[in-house]
Amino acid sequence: MIVIEMTYKFQGNVSLDITVRLFGVKQARGDESSAPWDVSVTIVWGGEVAFDRPLSGADPLHAVELAAHFAASYIRGRAQDEGGTLEPPIWP
Repeated sequence: MIVIEMTYKFQGNVSLDITVRLFGVKQARGDESSAPWDVSVTIVWGGEVAFDRPLSGADPLHAVELAAHFAASYIRGRAQDEGGTLEPPIWP
């Protein structure tokens, strides 16, 4: 199994490690589905699992692309909501 794992540092009132994992790309539905491929996404925010479920795409790379966009948007938005920044930064 191939795992893509990225770690960010959240700087706010407290300093936390944020880990994003993309793994387990597999065909989960038949070819007749508009999004037959899944990639598992886990986001760990300071030791707490904030998100842990598969996301779907039209093909394996599409699923990974959508999962990466989702993860970036999630942690960027949460960092803003909590009044902090991420290192390295994530650009919109």
